[in-house]
Amino acid sequence: MDVDFSPDGRGLISGSYDRTLRLWNRDEGVSRDIYHTKRMQRVFSVGWTPDANYILSGSDDGNVRLWRANASKRQGVKSARHRQALEHNDALIERYGHMPEIRRIRRHRHIPKVVKKAGEIKQEELKAIKRRDENERKHTKKQFEKRQSERDKAVLTREK
Repeated sequence: MDVDFSPDGRGLISGSYDRTLRLWNRDEGVSRDIYHTKRMQRVFSVGWTPDANYILSGSDDGNVRLWRANASKRQGVKSARHRQALEHNDALIERYGHMPEIRRIRRHRHIPKVVKKAGEIKQEELKAIKRRDENERKHTKKQFEKRQSERDKAVLTREK
């Protein structure tokens, strides 16, 4: 497992045991992109190139992989027609980005089945904990107490 900040300080990349690389924006709580391949094993090291265009990852299978930091951005010289088409697409996204269908398409990312299933299991566990807490509150003195916010629930211990 490894984490690395981008050279410009706006992005973060993490490699993990679930065999994925996740790209994060500094100010957001969810990853903006997930990179994975079928054959890649647990990721132990990640790093950015100095120009922040590529990401390097080293995994348990002994391979070093090179990834684009922005997967949809193509490298090389673009023709005038291609540049014009890209600008037109960006203008359409900017204009109609507020519509639910466009937002859904823009946010969609294909993730591995294992990662998706783990997320679903985690949501079920959290729902069960919340349901258990609500049932306990209904039948004890806790119903008169103020609820503790999720941020305040973090427990830190001191070692002696």
